Amino acid sequence: MAKAFLQTSTPFLIAKRFRGKINIQKPRKPHFEKQLLLDLSKPFFGPRKNTLPEISLCEKGKKEWAKIEIDNPFERILARECLEWFNTSKMVVFIHVNSISMEEKTPVYAALKKNNMHLRTYGKKIVKMATTGTRYEAVNHLFTSHQNVIFGQPENSAKMFNILKKAPQLIVMGGIIQDKLLSKNELVEFSKLPNLEVARSQLCSILQSAGSSIVGQLNQSQQMLVGHLEKHVEIQNSSKADSSPSQDNAEDSPAS
Repeated sequence: MAKAFLQTSTPFLIAKRFRGKINIQKPRKPHFEKQLLLDLSKPFFGPRKNTLPEISLCEKGKKEWAKIEIDNPFERILARECLEWFNTSKMVVFIHVNSISMEEKTPVYAALKKNNMHLRTYGKKIVKMATTGTRYEAVNHLFTSHQNVIFGQPENSAKMFNILKKAPQLIVMGGIIQDKLLSKNELVEFSKLPNLEVARSQLCSILQSAGSSIVGQLNQSQQMLVGHLEKHVEIQNSSKADSSPSQDNAEDSPAS
């Protein structure tokens, strides 16, 4: 029977993890990464229910307690500041922000500040407190969490789009121009319009050309009438000049 099984030879070398004896009572501290993994994976158990008071075990009024909102004076200050920006700015543009680092966002903020535009970040609660009961209440639907808003003047809209081209993570959703809510396409069309001085000069040239054309049309009939009268006078004068020599010849012939 002994020959039926494969016999294993005893190895000459036996691998051991530690040279010395392992101390079970005071084990060696693990290295930093292992200790970090142990701390993260350590389970957490709350206190036992038999050790808690009865009031903490009652779940009847927890939902009512969660609905209570605490009045925060700092939030009211931010809401007042937000409403002041809405009232003093004729151009308000709402920006959707994708993943972007602060290093990429800082040059955009500086460029907007240099061109008299201000980039602000407000949460949904702050905007709701600021715009409730005002003419800007409709913009609450654009806010789901913290949102970026650009405040400025309408004449700087073209510069704003040129600056935002450098940061494709900032996407224009819409805006308010002189108390009128516009979409992104309407904002782009508005930015392509000339400034007020150029528009005034174009309007003056159009009015001047229209006035000169009206004056020309009114004077055209008079000039045509004057031209016809002058031609008629010339024809009469030429006919009189032709008839006078013939009369002189007729008078001379009987006398002879």
